[in-house]
Parts: sequence; structure tokens; C-alpha cells
Amino acid sequence: MERSEALPPCSRCGGRLMMSAIAPQKDAQGQPIHLELCPSCDTGNVERPAAGLLLQFLGDGGAHDEKRIREAAHLMMEWTKEGMAVHGWYLADSPPADT
Repeated sequence: MERSEALPPCSRCGGRLMMSAIAPQKDAQGQPIHLELCPSCDTGNVERPAAGLLLQFLGDGGAHDEKRIREAAHLMMEWTKEGMAVHGWYLADSPPADT
């Protein structure tokens, strides 16, 4: 993980991102998958409910409350899974069996 004060603009609306991450997998074209958390695009977006919940958590000051660390971890994982699913990647507890 790398922190930065200068995030790229949102690839969907060009607005200011709250958070951005580069996933360890690549997309179908071999490019890095960028996960973006955009207040404009993700607030109230029924197609990305995990992003909306993470935005609400951050907006409520949850990130500054050490007692809510488990909630933060859960919301971050759900946001990550949601963003990866857009690119066809899904978290599995174990690798699928070879067929």
C-alpha cells in the first residue's frame, strides 16, 4: 500500500477520488486494475453498494475510531471484492478444482 496526496481523477466522471488502489491482478487487456472510490459516482450507486457503504463509513468519521477497525476492514474488503468483480475477478476461499 502506498499513500499519496495526489490521486488521479476518477476515470468515470473526472472528479476527485477519495481513494484509489491498484489491484495485484490485471484486466483482460493485461492492464493493471484500478479500484476507485469516488464520492460523486459511488454515493447511492445501486450497482456498487459496498462503495457507498465505505463512503458513508468514512464520512461518518469511522476511519478515526480505533474501536471500528473490524468494521473498516470488512468494508474495505467488500469494496475491493466489488471492484474486482467488475473485471471478472472473484475471491474464493480455495482455488476451483481442475476439470
